[in-house]
Amino acid sequence: MLLHSLASSLLLFLQATPQETVILDEVTRWKIINFALFLLGLGYLIAKFAPRFFNARSADIQKAIQDATGLRIEAEFRSSEIDRKMATLADEIKRMREEGAAEMQRAHQGVLHETDLEIEHIRKNTRNEIEALRSEAAARVRTHTARLAIEAAERRLRENFAHRDDAPLLDDFVHLVERGRN
Repeated sequence: MLLHSLASSLLLFLQATPQETVILDEVTRWKIINFALFLLGLGYLIAKFAPRFFNARSADIQKAIQDATGLRIEAEFRSSEIDRKMATLADEIKRMREEGAAEMQRAHQGVLHETDLEIEHIRKNTRNEIEALRSEAAARVRTHTARLAIEAAERRLRENFAHRDDAPLLDDFVHLVERGRN
């Protein structure tokens, strides 16, 4: 705005008549003095506050540069670590697959062993059941045979009592008792 007023004063000075020129000269002198005082004040303020501002700004910039350098170094380190890990990734995958295969083989062997134990247990239980059933069947056969023998002896006794011949009856009874002991 001040420059605008100086520019307009200069234009008026160039286009003015001699009488106006004198008035303009006086006004222009005050404007020039006022402008000079403004420039001196502005220069003083710039000289007083600008170094501190620019030094603080420079320190902020330096700090930002150092931070950025630290971040760049850290990023490069991470990148090199990633590159190193990527280089050994194939070997790591191969090792993990081998470990997995070995673990699967151990698990398979364990399942086979448990299955063999279960089969042997089932066979043993089956043998025991068969033996128990055989023993029970033999006992039933013996019981049935004994019942049949008793029924046959009873029939003979009835037949013999029906004929009343006691001697052969006693001989048969003795014979049956002796045969039963053997």
